[in-house]
Amino acid sequence: MLRKSPEQVPDSWLVFLFALVLMQFSSFVAATLINLGEDHSHLLTLMTNLLGMGIYAAILFVTGFFHRFVPVVSAIIACGSILTLLFVAAYVLLNPFLGGNIAVIVATLIIIWSVPVEGHIIARGIDQHWYIGIVIAMIVFIVQYAFQSIMTGRT
Repeated sequence: MLRKSPEQVPDSWLVFLFALVLMQFSSFVAATLINLGEDHSHLLTLMTNLLGMGIYAAILFVTGFFHRFVPVVSAIIACGSILTLLFVAAYVLLNPFLGGNIAVIVATLIIIWSVPVEGHIIARGIDQHWYIGIVIAMIVFIVQYAFQSIMTGRT
């Protein structure tokens, strides 16, 4: 199953629901194990994730592949959630041994890796080359980052 492509994800609302639960769990774990500060909001994180999924849904709709919404978005959510859990594990486990700076670098590289992963999934979902998917995922990442920055007052 690990060698199968993203379009092999079942078109099931149960899988989609499981991916959403995994997304909320990974967000909760990240907020709990990493001190995200007083201004962290689970609602803002959820809204940011939904914004990204909305952009992916719009891309699927515009390209005529909206019938692939459930499997594509399920794969994006589930992979993003797994990478978030890996990000948290790397930060929490490396911080005491290598210090905060190295732990942040490794954790940030894991989050940045989510862009090509999501790009690959969306590219396969709309039957385009992988670099088109990476460009789309980069745009989604930038929009989500800007949205969170505006909502929290950070620049």
